[in-house]
Amino acid sequence: MHLTTATFTRLMAVCAAALAVASGSMVAASTFTLIDGEGFEAPDYSTSFAGTGQLEGQFASTFEGFGSAQWVQSPLGGTSTAVVQSAVVASGSQAVRVDRDAGSDDRWAVPITGAPAEPIVCIEWDMLVEEATATPLGSFGPFFGIEAYDDDATSILRMGSLGVDAATGEVLLTDAATGLVPTPGGETVGFGQWNSFRMVLDFSTDRYAGYLNGDLLFIEDFEFPGADQFTDADIAALGASFDPGSQNATGTAYFDNYLVFETDDLSKLPEPASAAMLLAAMVGLGSRRRR
Repeated sequence: MHLTTATFTRLMAVCAAALAVASGSMVAASTFTLIDGEGFEAPDYSTSFAGTGQLEGQFASTFEGFGSAQWVQSPLGGTSTAVVQSAVVASGSQAVRVDRDAGSDDRWAVPITGAPAEPIVCIEWDMLVEEATATPLGSFGPFFGIEAYDDDATSILRMGSLGVDAATGEVLLTDAATGLVPTPGGETVGFGQWNSFRMVLDFSTDRYAGYLNGDLLFIEDFEFPGADQFTDADIAALGASFDPGSQNATGTAYFDNYLVFETDDLSKLPEPASAAMLLAAMVGLGSRRRR
């Protein structure tokens, strides 16, 4: 197996941390940043890049250093847009505005390799969703949020997703059997308000947890249990259901403070009592509204 210099450095740091713990000289967990969105701030992010401030093509900061990777949009030719702007921000002076176009499901990601070296990957971001007032009656979306993937070149496996329905304000996750569904507690967010989200991927159990403003919302199996790598955490703008109204729904959301890191810090996992209560609540997953 070929290791990049950066990957070897990370692995050596993990080993050093383990030896230090064993010797009693260190108790801190090993935590490594995989992708640092840097708050989409200048000078690394530009509101005038390519004339529009488009996110795709701008350099990103990863564990291999700044400039080692770029943001990419998929599919190529998608008509939805993600641009760096300064009018609406959670903090700092810049954030990304995402506009979903009718019939165009689009994603923006920084692909990486060699992860995770630690059992837990955390994805954190702030998001503001505007109300999609033009959504036809009885339709949903668009969905704005983050999707976590294992794209190992032979298959594309999604571990899960967390985001918001711009028509209803419902917080949604990806259920392995059903697709996009509301959280077990039916949580919603207010439109035009910033909220903090976190996904915790546990590769030792093939499960992931979702948090809203620090509160645990759910624990769910990976959508594809065969996923064993982390390659990208996509900013997503998607149709929230398969009916024509949902597929053609348009909307806008803003993303800020995007960060992906890996860790062996078990405190990042849900507390046993909270997890037990959520697992009991999720016995009723089948009764949740299908989309």
